[in-house]
Amino acid sequence: MIWVPNQLVGAPAGTNVTIDCHTEAYPRAISYWVYENVMILPTKKYGTETTENSYRAHMKLTIRDLREKDFGNYRCISKNSLGETEGSIRLYEIPMPSSPPKATEVRSSGASKEGECHGLIEIITTFFLGGTEENDENTQDSKNLAEIRIQHLLNTI
Repeated sequence: MIWVPNQLVGAPAGTNVTIDCHTEAYPRAISYWVYENVMILPTKKYGTETTENSYRAHMKLTIRDLREKDFGNYRCISKNSLGETEGSIRLYEIPMPSSPPKATEVRSSGASKEGECHGLIEIITTFFLGGTEENDENTQDSKNLAEIRIQHLLNTI
């Protein structure tokens, strides 16, 4: 039996990708990868890893520096004296993710840092304490403690 957790895998060109396949067979099976009807052997391009535990095996294939010719259908095959089974994984190209935006500092005009922090503290304590009435002594104590913790956190930023 073969189980393929991800039968459709997308990756950008120029990156590495690892696909995997799980097998169960008794008697013990010989397992390998095939691409374009050719058995894949470990090279600089392909890394293979098989972890065996009794009658189970977890096969991994890493394809390095993906190029146009690497996208397509990969098969994991498991054979023993009782038969053969295979799983299929389609590897397709996706666009390279864009670089994350650069951090910028936002300054508000005319407002002091202390005033901004106080407003932020009010919003956060109201959110966490559910906007309860201030005349409740326990609620006020909780708000005071929350304000002290938030102020300390903001001062460390």
